[in-house]
Amino acid sequence: MSTIETGDPWPRMRGVVTAVVSSLRSGSFIEEALESLCVQLGASSAWSTLETKGGGRIHRSRTTSLAVAPAVLAEHVTQVLDQVQTEHRTVAGSVPYAPKGSFIGVPLWSHPTGDHRSLIGVMYLEFPNDEGTQGPVLEFVECVGSMLGGAIVQQCLIEAKEEALLVERAKHPNERYFRLDELLAFDSMSAVREELGAAIAGNASIMLLGESGTGKTQVATAFARASNREPIVRATLGHSDDLNTITSEIFGHERGAFSGAVGKRRGLVEYADGGTLILDEVLALPPHAQQVLLDFTQFGSYRPLGYEGGEPKRADVRLISLTNGDVAKAIEDERFREDLYYRLATVPVVLPPLRDRRDDIPTIAVSYLNSTDVQASWELDSEVTELLTSPRLDWPGNIRELEAVMERARNRVRARGSGEPVIEADHLDVSLGSASQALTSASAGQPFPNGVRDKWEQLAGQKAKLEALEKEIIEEALAVCGGVVLRTARELSVSRTGLMSRMTTLEIDPEKFKAKRG
Repeated sequence: MSTIETGDPWPRMRGVVTAVVSSLRSGSFIEEALESLCVQLGASSAWSTLETKGGGRIHRSRTTSLAVAPAVLAEHVTQVLDQVQTEHRTVAGSVPYAPKGSFIGVPLWSHPTGDHRSLIGVMYLEFPNDEGTQGPVLEFVECVGSMLGGAIVQQCLIEAKEEALLVERAKHPNERYFRLDELLAFDSMSAVREELGAAIAGNASIMLLGESGTGKTQVATAFARASNREPIVRATLGHSDDLNTITSEIFGHERGAFSGAVGKRRGLVEYADGGTLILDEVLALPPHAQQVLLDFTQFGSYRPLGYEGGEPKRADVRLISLTNGDVAKAIEDERFREDLYYRLATVPVVLPPLRDRRDDIPTIAVSYLNSTDVQASWELDSEVTELLTSPRLDWPGNIRELEAVMERARNRVRARGSGEPVIEADHLDVSLGSASQALTSASAGQPFPNGVRDKWEQLAGQKAKLEALEKEIIEEALAVCGGVVLRTARELSVSRTGLMSRMTTLEIDPEKFKAKRG
């Protein structure tokens, strides 16, 4: 494109705006804006940095074949970015290594105008001809820069709010707090009481094992409080298989560390410094993230994503891991590292299922009712006690299921206008005659079907094989495309940002394929 005629910029601007808006939620709007600029203006490459000083990380959106060594190109881009950062103005001119090439370097401001604006980044575009020195193109790029600057500021504010909310939820889960001696006062918990009592004064890592609903989170929280290791921060693992997402949540990231890292983020480890970090669903942690956690357990040091400090950060954190899975099988299937298990399970403790502590059920039920309704003193009649302790009730949901049954019973007592806080048999939705079904109401959860857990574990193994095959295919495609990610994405009919995310997860480095080009 040699120029932008009158009226012509608007369709092009619409294309850029659409790219930014559609990718805001994914956090990739900077890369998508740069990519769109390349398409709309015919630029051969686009770069940006989110650091205003000090050599921040550069995000490359696209670079086509140029007759210049990568080191020469990187040096020129760095010089332009530094000049824009220093002089606080747009810089444009001819590239020093091509007879026709040109470039534009544009500052990204927190506000387009005003005395309170601050420089938050720089954008660089390179063109195969003299487009970078043309006035209309300069104005177009500066308009996009103003929009991007505002979007970055708003995204930083959103991320800060989301991070604060995440930390508050992690520190204060919506659960009732019981003292450790209350939870472990039963004879059925004597083995657990002995193990945790011996470990409470030390700093050994604890792993709490047991079926879903056995109270692992409550015991972990109570143990941390009893050992005076606060703050108590809870991290739920396995909700993402993206290494950046997991590592960022646990260890944090620097600004510009990866696509979507618009602002700096403190990790949960840093928030838990001096206290306790509870790792929930630890067996769901993807293999490539297990190494990151293993390094932290060994050395107590860590590096947030994008951290370039000379010395790593350190945190004094006691780790408590929770899982309802089969650890031995996960290790045997190579889904969980054995060395990480020994680091996390210095003290392994198994919480017994509710069906193995039937005599405790009435006491637990009354404790739940009174702790959630302090205005009344609830009781169970004799028939209810007999019903709840029946060996024909399997309690697949354990304490969580018992609490749900009690909650529904209390609601029925109140709905029927009874003035006495007493749970009777007709208030329950369990009965000895249908004990094999455990719960008879339509609102109750069904027992966990046999074989479902085995199917889930088989699926995890199949997923690992599929990821290996996916990695092989992407690497073959990159080799064919000379390491150019955009071309590879087009050949595979996937989005560039989606491919970049998968490459990060699968630990694929496109640079090694670029070195193979003739």
